[in-house]
Amino acid sequence: MLPAKDGDSLLLRYGDDNRTRRVLIDAGRASSYPLVKPVLGARDAQPLDLLVVTHVDQDHVLGVLALFRDPDRVDIEDVWFNGYDHLVDAQLETFGAKDGELLTTALLDQQVPWNKAFEGRSVEVGRPFASFDSDTRLRIISPDREQLERLVPLWEKECADQGLIPGRDAVVPPPGLESFGPVDIEELARTPFEADTSRTNPTSIGFLFEYDGVRIMFTGDGDDARLVRSLADQAQAEGGRVRLDALKVPHHGSAANISKELLDLIDCPRYLISTNGARHGHPDDVAMARILKYGGETKEIAFNYRSRAALWDVPQWKADYGYTVLMPSPGTDGFLTLTW
Repeated sequence: MLPAKDGDSLLLRYGDDNRTRRVLIDAGRASSYPLVKPVLGARDAQPLDLLVVTHVDQDHVLGVLALFRDPDRVDIEDVWFNGYDHLVDAQLETFGAKDGELLTTALLDQQVPWNKAFEGRSVEVGRPFASFDSDTRLRIISPDREQLERLVPLWEKECADQGLIPGRDAVVPPPGLESFGPVDIEELARTPFEADTSRTNPTSIGFLFEYDGVRIMFTGDGDDARLVRSLADQAQAEGGRVRLDALKVPHHGSAANISKELLDLIDCPRYLISTNGARHGHPDDVAMARILKYGGETKEIAFNYRSRAALWDVPQWKADYGYTVLMPSPGTDGFLTLTW
């Protein structure tokens, strides 16, 4: 988990003595890239096997744009990113909204392989694709065709206006723990679920990763209902719950993106929360209460920023809800390495 401020930047490294694979998922904001680059390496370092740009919100894509502006950037074997043409399921001929447009231009100008595994088509649920590694299992769990097409009008308007696409957090989180005072976890966990109304977040590329028995679910800012639909059949086949070794909590722990219904479909001992909480107060209290109440009898919650972890590092809650807190060492905010 890399320092992405209020966004995501996750580096997945796996393999054996003969070959190490590297997958980067998003790159946070532009100011994150100088911190992320030393971990990725320069052009003479081992290439990234895959860069996944989950969606075009700035806290995920601006660091990617900074990477492509770096003449000494690491080489990349394939980029998964849904540009405007992928939203309308067309061939690559036109461009989209400004941040997506900038990334589209960089990918084309620099001749970087783009959705190569999908033969240049969109990354979406149900579309066949070729894995870059026969030992790795990847399953796309979001977005779907309807969610991609729903973004088209907004993308076109933003492109016409030459504006940037901001993070569109339509659901305002409840007051944070700093000002909320005494917290009733049970009451918060019972809060009725209200889904994210953003048009950009549901287009997030989400996938199940599995290698050597380790299974991790990456979600971007994905839509809860889409994730539930994607997991339902697999959960039934696995006895009621999908076994996971970790869940990257959707949308940095927004209550609008993680429901009891989703948590009831997974058997997961580790939850990853990527954010410094600066802009939207993520993770919010309701999302955390749901994880504590419905996320399994024992669990570890990994935060990549100490400020967010400290709010939940409460001995009585940890004892009552069977969880531990993992956070960076002092002076290393943003960086957290997890191993399996």
